[in-house]
Order: sequence, then C-alpha cells, then structure tokens
Amino acid sequence: MFPIEKEFGLKELRSQCDNSTSRIFGFIMYTRRHSYIARVLENIHFWNELDEISGPRWPIFAVRPLEQGHYQCSNFPPGFMGMMVQTWIEPNENRKYLDVFSLKESSDLPCFIVFIWNDNNEIEQITFKLSNQNQEAAFDSIREIVSIISDAEQQILPAFRKTESVFRNAKEDLKAHFFHKKIKKSFEYFPYIYDFISKFLP
Repeated sequence: MFPIEKEFGLKELRSQCDNSTSRIFGFIMYTRRHSYIARVLENIHFWNELDEISGPRWPIFAVRPLEQGHYQCSNFPPGFMGMMVQTWIEPNENRKYLDVFSLKESSDLPCFIVFIWNDNNEIEQITFKLSNQNQEAAFDSIREIVSIISDAEQQILPAFRKTESVFRNAKEDLKAHFFHKKIKKSFEYFPYIYDFISKFLP
C-alpha cells in the first residue's frame, strides 16, 4: 500500500503502476468527514495487515483525506425572488483527485476503486463504497475487497499477470460476491429462502 501525500496526476500514478508485476491496482479515496477510514489507514497494524493480504505484486494507493463538499442555497440580490434550490459546492482542491476516476463529487466517498489502464490505454474501473459506520466496519469493508482481489490475482498464472485477465477475473469475483451478499441480506429474516435460491445463483 502506498500513501499519496503530495500532488499527483495521471502521469505520476501511471509510472507507479507500471512498476507492478500484476495489472490491477487499488485506490482508496475519502474525506476528512470519514474519520474511521482515516483511523484505519493511520493505524500501522491495520495498514500492515492489508499490505500482507494484497502482497507485493499489486499496489493500493491511499490519497490524503479530501475536504468534504457541501450544499448551499442560491443567493438572490435584494428585491429578487427565486426558488430555494440547494447546489452542491465541491472544493476546487478535490477536482484533481475526483477527475482521475471520473467521480462526480466527494459525496460519492469513501470508496475503493479497482482499476487498470486497458489495452486501449484508457482507465477501466469498478468502484465500491466503503463503510464509515465505525472503525471495525471501515476496516472490514476495505479488507473484504482487498481479499477478493488478492485471491483472484493469485489464481492467474505469472505469465498472464500483466494482461487484462487479472482485472477481468477480479471484477467478476467482486461483482458475484457483492451480488450474493445483497441477496443474502434481502432474505436475512428468511434464510431458508436464500438457501433455496442460492442453488440457482452463479
């Protein structure tokens, strides 16, 4: 895992990624409002466990906490009337981070972004929301994603780890895992129904 403390852009990020032995990368993005995510990433024991799970072949980047955007009501000149519509105000400082991964605003955070540069030299990604409910939930939400990616990456033969296969396999495993998790949660009060339908799920 790599903390990003200074200014960065696509060029700097790409140079770091090109040095890895597997063609899959992670990026954790959050704001100062996400204190539990921040605590997890600042805790050396949590950091080391995630680093052990991910291993040396694929890097995970953690950006410094961004400033949280906010809603603001429109101001009207004296004597004018208008509808009270709230507008989202995104700090300019955040844009260079959000724009890298085409995220609309900081309200989409905290999130874990799994990405590659594909064969057309374009960023391909899948984004997952992280929990900030408490410190344990924050850590578990990160570890869950990192573990699934690492398992998928380990299944790829070394000769193919520089191909898009790593990202494709990890993406499918992640989607299947969270789909099953969502279905299971929907039937948490009727586990026998989940046990029945799970036999027909991919």
